Amino acid sequence: MTCATTHDFYLGRGPDADRIASIDLNHCACTSLAAIEDARTADEFRRRVERLGDTVHRHELGYVTSTPSAWWPWLWPTSHGTDLTYAFDGDAVWTCQRGQRWSACAGHYVPPGPDEAPVVFPPGRDSCGYTGVDAADTISRRYGPMLGRTHGDRVEELGMRILADLTLPPGPGTPVELAALHSRLAPDLRYAVTVDSSAAELEIEVFGYRGGGLASDLARDALASVPALYGWTDLDGGPPRFGVRVLIADDNRSRSHLILANPHIHAILTTH
Repeated sequence: MTCATTHDFYLGRGPDADRIASIDLNHCACTSLAAIEDARTADEFRRRVERLGDTVHRHELGYVTSTPSAWWPWLWPTSHGTDLTYAFDGDAVWTCQRGQRWSACAGHYVPPGPDEAPVVFPPGRDSCGYTGVDAADTISRRYGPMLGRTHGDRVEELGMRILADLTLPPGPGTPVELAALHSRLAPDLRYAVTVDSSAAELEIEVFGYRGGGLASDLARDALASVPALYGWTDLDGGPPRFGVRVLIADDNRSRSHLILANPHIHAILTTH
């Protein structure tokens, strides 16, 4: 079988967890991961992670970052962007895929529950600023830390990033899913985004369509996919972490956003 590429390993879960290693397997097949999932004590977990790291390093299967020199090796700011994260907590190993949820315990699937809280990881960088983060190859890797408690549900900051993604032309290294979203939206559209931090919701108003029609319906459908695109929804069916409402604004609505009368301004963001 083919393993996921990037892996982080922790003792404990939550903001105070102790990261003991990060390993990039370069898409190689590796059966040692199953052995790590079967660890029954913290010491056994650590030894098996160290053994995997030694094997990867010795056979040049990828690269390893481990304690005591455990600098953060990834372009994304926390383990929300890592393919698979393993944590020994209690008396078993938990696994989490791309920061979505702790979906397996000792190798056995754990179904989503209605009271699950967003996954929290220790910050890999001092902040989730954008230096270096824009080099990440997917949107969820760029912005995942803003979506949970690791950086305090920075909904307003995320809304600003979404506006930038919607209005600025794709550049080198743009994730393919963002380029696909651009292809579904007319290039001359304008946007007004209202952030409701208390409700964890964004309202996106789209200006540039007159009345209804197929084009406006396609734009509404495209923007309605934003929660999944930015990693707000749980792929395993757990509760969404954020919501979005998409409105096609009519001519009268533009009076509430007089700043958009300036043709050089393509988007505004407000909060309440």
